[in-house]
Amino acid sequence: QQNYMENSGGGKIPWQDLKYIFGEIMYGGHIVNDFDRLLANEYLNFFMKDDLLDETEMYPFAEDEKGLSFMSPAPTSFEKYIDHIDKNMSVDTPIAFGLHPNAEIEFRTQ
Repeated sequence: QQNYMENSGGGKIPWQDLKYIFGEIMYGGHIVNDFDRLLANEYLNFFMKDDLLDETEMYPFAEDEKGLSFMSPAPTSFEKYIDHIDKNMSVDTPIAFGLHPNAEIEFRTQ
């Protein structure tokens, strides 16, 4: 008996299928606002692509900000992924969500 990935044609990652599973089935059913659903789908479009498996910038629009970056690691073991995240993703920043750096000012001053 073969599984879905073995039947997907040469080991290509089925990004469209994964986007549908995450965006419509797992999380999409919990999103009731149309604009929130649109935003969630745009995040999936940004992250769910072959570039994810290469060393690529994970913060949208980070090239506009100095010193803020989070690169995806080259394929490795689970433990090394966790270590990479712990070492390189230390600060919460609106840049991680594609927002302007000033987006958190009101939140931080309340």
